[in-house]
Amino acid sequence: HGFRSNRSCLTQLLEYFLEVHDILDEHDPVDAIYLDCKKAFDTVPHRRLLAKLQAYGITGKVLKWIECFLSDRSQRVIVKGILSDSLPVWSGVPQGSVLGPILFLIFINDLLEGITSSGKLFADDSKLFRRIKSDEDR
Repeated sequence: HGFRSNRSCLTQLLEYFLEVHDILDEHDPVDAIYLDCKKAFDTVPHRRLLAKLQAYGITGKVLKWIECFLSDRSQRVIVKGILSDSLPVWSGVPQGSVLGPILFLIFINDLLEGITSSGKLFADDSKLFRRIKSDEDR
């Protein structure tokens, strides 16, 4: 949902609410796990992201351009008017860029693969939930 047209935090919440509401209407309990990845944008490993892009068929000059876009970045901060030294950035997607959120979504695209519970994703926030029909479902 995050960073995509006609999809928002609200649409994701409404989909989640409706699915859980349907389960509860049938008098079944629901277990849910809420996840919020800390510094998710800052911790995307460049090599893994590039490997995923390659697996999606992005190769050649486009892949090289994205690699250059992510490489040789540095950051500095100002604290009480004092500018820090520049430090290299080894991971993450650039926030504030048009491409950064798209690269992040590509990186997390397969997050729910192999999970048997239902899931809803919005950027770096995830909800996993499951109808409980028996003790084995817990």
